[in-house]
Amino acid sequence: MNRQAMMAGAAAIVVMMMGCGNSNNPVGPAAGDTPVPGPATGTVVFSEGFGGDLSKWDAQYMINVGDFYPHMTITTAAAHTGTHSITGDSTRCALQYSLAQADRIEAGVAGVQFYVMATAKGHANFTVRFGQNAGSSGGLGHAFGMGFDKSDSVTCTLYDYMAMTARQDSAIAPMQLNHWYKCVIEVDFAAAQITYSLDGQVVRHCPLPTADWYGIDRLLVFRGTNPEDLAGGTDSLTGPRPYYADDLVLYKK
Repeated sequence: MNRQAMMAGAAAIVVMMMGCGNSNNPVGPAAGDTPVPGPATGTVVFSEGFGGDLSKWDAQYMINVGDFYPHMTITTAAAHTGTHSITGDSTRCALQYSLAQADRIEAGVAGVQFYVMATAKGHANFTVRFGQNAGSSGGLGHAFGMGFDKSDSVTCTLYDYMAMTARQDSAIAPMQLNHWYKCVIEVDFAAAQITYSLDGQVVRHCPLPTADWYGIDRLLVFRGTNPEDLAGGTDSLTGPRPYYADDLVLYKK
């Protein structure tokens, strides 16, 4: 074999190896996994289609002081668009994206759009949330989200750590399997209101927290148990669940 043929063969092998990464942790972007656009009138702050790695996300999520959740897993088992999505392959896992203080959304409208689906009922929390970090205590001090809860329902979540009742979650409808739910949450700073929409229909309005409220600086995909829900510090719902999230867009208007 001449030198030119040997070099061409070696190059082909390199290309093949670059495309043979673990599907749960792909080595590069997958074609068609660009997130769907946000609202036409909004400005995209962050978007994720999960076709590449997770280097844009924080290394871990601190749910409470000294209690860290590792990353979720990219998978090819389901996808809203393209070939990849994110899933929770253990009871305690999450993805957190942090905005720099200078980029925190404090006026106008802040919104998040995403898609979630389940292929089997797993009696587990699986939500996408955004809100304000709680500082050194970890977690989100104010958080607004949608997803699935332990009753196998589609749920809206609101957490205000200053309120007497703190969590104000509400089930919207029984979980429909193999359906990609389109979820949109918008925080209107001027109207001091949060609006939750499911598949294009408004399903809930809530007043915006006022105490210790500065703005939106965190985006979170969460699988696990909220600290205030733990009984004896453990969660009996262990192991993976076939729940998926895809095409996340954080935007402002």
